[in-house]
Amino acid sequence: MFELYVMRHSKSSWSNLNLKDFDRPLNKRGKKDAKLICEFFIKKKINFDYVLVSASKRTKKTLQLMLKRLKRPKKIISSKKLYLTDEKKIIKYIKKVPKTYNSILLINHEPAITNLVRELIKNHNTNLFKLLNYKFSTSAFAKIELKIKYWSEVENKGVLKEFVRPKDIQVSKE
Repeated sequence: MFELYVMRHSKSSWSNLNLKDFDRPLNKRGKKDAKLICEFFIKKKINFDYVLVSASKRTKKTLQLMLKRLKRPKKIISSKKLYLTDEKKIIKYIKKVPKTYNSILLINHEPAITNLVRELIKNHNTNLFKLLNYKFSTSAFAKIELKIKYWSEVENKGVLKEFVRPKDIQVSKE
């Protein structure tokens, strides 16, 4: 069984309006939420073999903050081609991942991540899917389980198992 974690980058800063979108850093809340999600992964013993990340500053910083505490993945691919791309192109990247990697973390942007999850899963009539479809908030992630032998078989075979937002974790701590 393969696992794909689709994550939206953490909250970015708009304090410098002269920056290009690609170069926007994380704001204070974004840094806090990335660390919170990281702690969730640690608590649940979730590790990744392979990471695909957009080359934008906010996506790379989200990953950097998490890698301070997570076990280092075997392979990390950062690409400008993933920046503001669509789900079809992301699927092409995923299909090229060798079967030796069982768990992928993708950190990317909206609307591609919501569209990607829609494209990859077959269980659309769940509360998790409705919540994700309503708003894929910053730092949130969706866990998709795939009963496939090769990543090249990824399309429309997944089951959405989790959708976790930072505020869900904060609520559960109380």
